[in-house]
Amino acid sequence: MRFSVISLFVAAVLAAPFVSAQSAGSTAATQPAASGATAAAAARTASTGTRRDIVSYVEELAGNTAAQLRAVQDENAELETRLIEMERKLAALQESNQKLLNEVAAVKRQSAADADAHEAQLKAINSKLDKLASMPPPTVTVPTPVSTEAEYDIYEVQKGATLSVIAKAYEVSVQDIKRANNLKSDMLQIGQKLKIPRK
Repeated sequence: MRFSVISLFVAAVLAAPFVSAQSAGSTAATQPAASGATAAAAARTASTGTRRDIVSYVEELAGNTAAQLRAVQDENAELETRLIEMERKLAALQESNQKLLNEVAAVKRQSAADADAHEAQLKAINSKLDKLASMPPPTVTVPTPVSTEAEYDIYEVQKGATLSVIAKAYEVSVQDIKRANNLKSDMLQIGQKLKIPRK
């Protein structure tokens, strides 16, 4: 941009004599009766005015160019700020992604370790089951039933006998006699045989 402004200024300065000559020529053509001094003065005035116009134009052009340059610089600064912010966010995302990858890898390792431990437990259980299956069945000894008659005395109910009298005589409780004979009540019949528990 600066090179273009300088080039325009240089071109305008170089073109000034040519423009001055044309202005002087046209002035001389329109005023043939004017003297040489008057024509020279008019040419100098025209040349000075034309240079001022060119300088003003170049200055205005340079001002506009400077304003455009500042706008471009501001835009570049804003874009650079956005770029830095995006790079920061990208770095944060990459860090978060790496953490997630590490966590997934840890979970996979733990799962593999748990699977190995579970498999080892199953193998140990199967080994124990195989050993139990190969063992001979245990022999069961059936105890010989003992006669319950030896545990009781047999009493035949006499006239006037009651459970309380019989219990006192054998030194047992009424409940023991009733339980041994499955009695629901205290009523007895003459000749009825009762089992009296022995102590």
